[in-house]
Amino acid sequence: MSSFSKNVKRELCSIDGKLKSCCGYSLLYGMLFPAQREGNICSIKVLQEDIGEYFLHICMQLSLKSSLEYGYDNKKIHISSGFLRYSSIEEIKKNVIKCGRCKEHFLKGLFLACGGVNNPENSYRLELKFNDKDKADEAFAMLEELGVQPLIADRGEKHVVYLRRSEGIEDFFANIGATSLAFDIMNSKINKELINNANRITNCDSGNINKSIRATNKYLGIINELQSSGDIEKLPPQLKEMAEMRFKHKELSFNELGKLFLPPISKSGVYHRLEKIVDFYEDIKNKE
Repeated sequence: MSSFSKNVKRELCSIDGKLKSCCGYSLLYGMLFPAQREGNICSIKVLQEDIGEYFLHICMQLSLKSSLEYGYDNKKIHISSGFLRYSSIEEIKKNVIKCGRCKEHFLKGLFLACGGVNNPENSYRLELKFNDKDKADEAFAMLEELGVQPLIADRGEKHVVYLRRSEGIEDFFANIGATSLAFDIMNSKINKELINNANRITNCDSGNINKSIRATNKYLGIINELQSSGDIEKLPPQLKEMAEMRFKHKELSFNELGKLFLPPISKSGVYHRLEKIVDFYEDIKNKE
């Protein structure tokens, strides 16, 4: 999930202007929800400098008191544990999430802190990783409320809540205000389906061509043997004419071959006559 996921998070860190106070706090609570307490400090490891800088930017935008310790160093964002008065999502919903956009900022923060997403060109998967099983369960329930069909699994000591349907991932990004990312995934899915459909058509056409070639070779082989043995002269006039026309126009399809006759005969008529020649040939072979 490396480069694509990093680019997604970089974009998420750059799409906000001035946030309402309640949305800013919701975003910080989302970023710190998976955090671990280390003494009087809540810390969470992040692998991207722009996420740490974004965290500091939101803290400064909210004018958090100078006595409240917060910072970003050694790939960790940290804030004094007194900031996190609410630890469960239900408490956060009741006391932090105030307006219609607060939830999207909470989910955005959560994704920035512990999320990742595959490049949709390769596969569809978005996941949130937690050290705490209870927090994973809470995040799972919150995603269920969005109707995005989340799944949950243990991976070593991690508890992973994930989405593996493109529609769910599109809805998730739409719900965190990243509509351009949702459209990118939608467009990627459309392009992939167009390519797959084109490949299926090509494969089908190739299969039909190969089938036609095998059938043509079968009839030409039989007609060639009948000519070599002189038995072609024993064919009824209609079948002898068909044998000669098939041998003379090897490259034509049944439909094209039928149009050379006077009067023209249908594709099924060509097939029927050629099969009669096969029956005639097999009768000769059986008598021998």
